[in-house]
Amino acid sequence: IRKYAEWAGNYQENQVTIIYDTMWNGTRIMAENIARGIREVDDSVTVKLYNAAMSDKNDIITEVFRSKAVLVGSPTINKGILFSIAGILEVMKGLGFRNKKAASFGCYGWQGESIRIMDDMLVEAGFELMAEGLKVNWNPDEAGIQASVDFGRQLAEKMQ
Repeated sequence: IRKYAEWAGNYQENQVTIIYDTMWNGTRIMAENIARGIREVDDSVTVKLYNAAMSDKNDIITEVFRSKAVLVGSPTINKGILFSIAGILEVMKGLGFRNKKAASFGCYGWQGESIRIMDDMLVEAGFELMAEGLKVNWNPDEAGIQASVDFGRQLAEKMQ
């Protein structure tokens, strides 16, 4: 009963879950380097990465439940986001998580609408945004990789 009461409250572990999908591996590269930046600032935090298109949704949701923060990444496609990310965000909204932070990231070609869309969905799902989302034009070059590492560092500092 005590464990259930703990889980029903504002449960969280010292964990960050990064959920992404990718078209040309750019958003994957961003996710990996954001994780690197988080670990550079706080090596005690558990960082878990999930490609939403390749992972079981129940596994992802379990890790979101455990996490103090969730980072969500998708490239912009057809002025939107990839359906695997839209789907997992919809599930997260329905579960009503509380006291969790979030941020978004992704690659884009022309406009970069994915950040605004994911941020809106995260807020609607009850998450507190930690920062303006990071977007990188096309696949990350050296500057984009460094921006991703720096983004991870910035978020890790806000979670301490």
